[in-house]
Amino acid sequence: MSKRFKSGFTLVELLVVIGIISFLMALIVPALGRARDQSKLIICRSNQRNLLLGCLMYASENDSRLPVDKQLHNTHTGLIESLSGGGYIQVSKIYYCPSEKADDLKYSEDNFRNGNIGYFYYSFSDRPTDRYLSTFFLKKLPWPRLLSDMMKDDKWVFSDSWFSNMPTAHRWYKKGVNYITLDGSVHMVKQSPKREFN
Repeated sequence: MSKRFKSGFTLVELLVVIGIISFLMALIVPALGRARDQSKLIICRSNQRNLLLGCLMYASENDSRLPVDKQLHNTHTGLIESLSGGGYIQVSKIYYCPSEKADDLKYSEDNFRNGNIGYFYYSFSDRPTDRYLSTFFLKKLPWPRLLSDMMKDDKWVFSDSWFSNMPTAHRWYKKGVNYITLDGSVHMVKQSPKREFN
């Protein structure tokens, strides 16, 4: 009578395999998170370029003046009316950073309808008063800040939103924001945006 041996993994072998899989997952998951954030960073830059193109097309028909909104940060009904109402921007998602998690800054039809967008817009008429904005904006930013396509190329037109003592939308950068200047170049500030603001 022959004995039959059951083939299979021993408990030690199973633990080794689980350990290897766990180790590989610990390496892969952060890399996937960074890759996902990098793709959102690229979409954010593309959104800002499209918004700038809309503003420049508007300016070409309005004596070189970019649209002017009432304030630096929400609500931006005037900007939306100038760009989307004027046919310069067709897709409402362009007004929002895909990395943004804050309910009042991320894309939704309600936010768009109410004029809440995900970016700062730097052509505005009223002095900032929101105490959660950077104190730099409240104290030193010249106003009204009315942008024209005839100004120096390094003027900021749009950027990700940034507030005092709060993380920004791009989680892999502590204070990182994308911003676009009049010449159409998008830059990333990885530390303090106010050092580079122009």
